[in-house]
Amino acid sequence: MTQTIKKQPQIYFNVMETLVQEEIEKQLKFYPENIKPYMNKIEIATYALNRLPALYASSQLGKQKQLRVAKIQYSKQINSVVRRSLAAIERDPLRQSIPLVSDSKEQSKVTDFTLKKIENLLKDYNLLPYDQRLSWDNVTEVIQQALNRIIWLTKKEVEFEQEKVGEPSKLNCGFFKK
Repeated sequence: MTQTIKKQPQIYFNVMETLVQEEIEKQLKFYPENIKPYMNKIEIATYALNRLPALYASSQLGKQKQLRVAKIQYSKQINSVVRRSLAAIERDPLRQSIPLVSDSKEQSKVTDFTLKKIENLLKDYNLLPYDQRLSWDNVTEVIQQALNRIIWLTKKEVEFEQEKVGEPSKLNCGFFKK
């Protein structure tokens, strides 16, 4: 038996970004609530990441290895650099900056929002079970099943009307196969 693996776009991942983000969250817990909204986490992370080594991985095994390396070799450095980053950003929390926005991230948000709207629409019309999730991997199959169900229900409705009236319906103009 052969197993086919779907070809998915491969990515690379900087483990240090995750660890810095976790450390920022951990340290921000000790900040007063009235200051937190003014602390730009992206700027804090950028400041910190520019002072730490990158630890990239392109596989699950590589990611786990890099996480181990980071936690053993760099945990104190991450803590210290994030503390300095918070202090640097805290000095001028109202500083204005124009953020960079990723086109691909924005497009991803739009497509994910659209996919969720389609999922909700299908669920509203009982064309998708409430425990099933719509994803980009199954969207074609799920929509095909939903269309087939609509056609089947429409055909049943036409047949019911034909039986009720006792004559062939004009709605079934060859659209549905018998």
